[in-house]
Amino acid sequence: MRPLRAARFVVGLLTAASWTFAVGAAAQDGTPTLSIDSPSVTEGDGGSTSLTFTVRLSASSSQPVTVAYADAGTGTATSGADYTALPSGTLTFSAGETSKTITVSVRGDTTDEPHQTVVVQLSGATNASLATASGTGTIRDDDALPSLSVNSPSVTEGDSGTKNLTFTVTLSAASEKRVRTVFALTGGTATLGTDYTTTLGRNPPRSSMVFSAGQTSRSVSVSVRGDTTVEPDETVVMRLSGAQNAVIGTGTGTGTITNDDAPSLSIDAPSAAEGDGGTTALTFTVRLSTASIHQVTVGYADAGTGTATSGADYTALSPGTLTFSAGETSKTVTVSVRGDTADEPDETVAVRLSGPTNAVIGTATGMGTITDDDAAPSLSIDSPSATEGDSGSTDLTFTVRLSAASGRAVTVAYADAGTGTATSGADYTALSSGTLTFSAGETSKTITVSVRGDTTDEPHQTVVVQLSGATNASISTASGTGTIRDDDALPSLS
Repeated sequence: MRPLRAARFVVGLLTAASWTFAVGAAAQDGTPTLSIDSPSVTEGDGGSTSLTFTVRLSASSSQPVTVAYADAGTGTATSGADYTALPSGTLTFSAGETSKTITVSVRGDTTDEPHQTVVVQLSGATNASLATASGTGTIRDDDALPSLSVNSPSVTEGDSGTKNLTFTVTLSAASEKRVRTVFALTGGTATLGTDYTTTLGRNPPRSSMVFSAGQTSRSVSVSVRGDTTVEPDETVVMRLSGAQNAVIGTGTGTGTITNDDAPSLSIDAPSAAEGDGGTTALTFTVRLSTASIHQVTVGYADAGTGTATSGADYTALSPGTLTFSAGETSKTVTVSVRGDTADEPDETVAVRLSGPTNAVIGTATGMGTITDDDAAPSLSIDSPSATEGDSGSTDLTFTVRLSAASGRAVTVAYADAGTGTATSGADYTALSSGTLTFSAGETSKTITVSVRGDTTDEPHQTVVVQLSGATNASISTASGTGTIRDDDALPSLS
């Protein structure tokens, strides 16, 4: 066993001797080595910054040393985007020089991203050997994390089917990192399964959202169900949490489901007897088809299309607004009717609704009726007289009177009754039949018979005018007997 151990010792001596010889040979050779460092620089938000690689000789040389360099293309930074493309080149160390630099121009930006690298590769050294052939420069990112925010959308529900209520989550700036956040649909006044549905699992519904590099927005939709129920606007709330590679700015978004179901407003058509004096209320009722949870308002005004005269038949109606508190279903508008004793047609006052809030208008105009309660007037004709004269003609004028002024047009026919003692065509010019028309407010009209004068002594004579066929009036005195008084002297006897 001893000879064996001795042999091993001899081998060890030989190996150590060989190593000592090799090192000595290298030192005696005097060839320096080249190495490149791995610098770093903060990129900045704009402009450019220098990322400077230093190439060093292990010792100065009496001979010129050269070495080629180039972008290795294996870094994580993108040439032309994160830094200005680095042209290949050659470094030359004059005798005695021991360091040279290579500068990469880094482009600043505001994008949050990982630290990035640029690798510079040395090759083809002359009068030196390569100890460290590649340097990895680091571009340190100094941009703040972007913030996440969710909006507060709204959608009108509709009467049937479904519509999307879409929440949009945005990043304040593009990121080159993978951004992730958790979102959940929580709270709100809308009911899941009744007012809206979602494909998200869990209760409350939740899931995660991932933004790929460069992506700045993502959206999530819930399906809103339409209905015809009058109800408040309802809400669905989205909340963000657990952000990665971002911070949460606006973490809560309130989506609104706008109710578009509104009750309808209608106005009725009332009536009231006017009376003979003073005032009477003509009351219009405005109704909601169903009670609302909202306050409802509607404007009203005199439409001006009725047959009654504002200021005469009724007190002028000033425009106004009706306000229905939540739950109320009816309101009134009152028109003050002025009484009179004039017989007239029934008259109307029109009230129009406009400009509703939280309701629609079904019946926009109400036509109120002022019922006339005055009796029709009566017609009478008088019994005039006229002296005939000796020649020419004299008027025998009959007057037809209404017992009271009427608001209607009154007509009555007249004719020679033919029962008088005077002779038509001899004692008076024949009276043609005709019609008298009393306009509203008129109370008298005349009929004229032309009496022919003569010198014959005769009895007084009569002409009878008969009234008939009255409209909007009755006849109280239907005939008038006009007297032609004779004014001739008695004849003398001889």
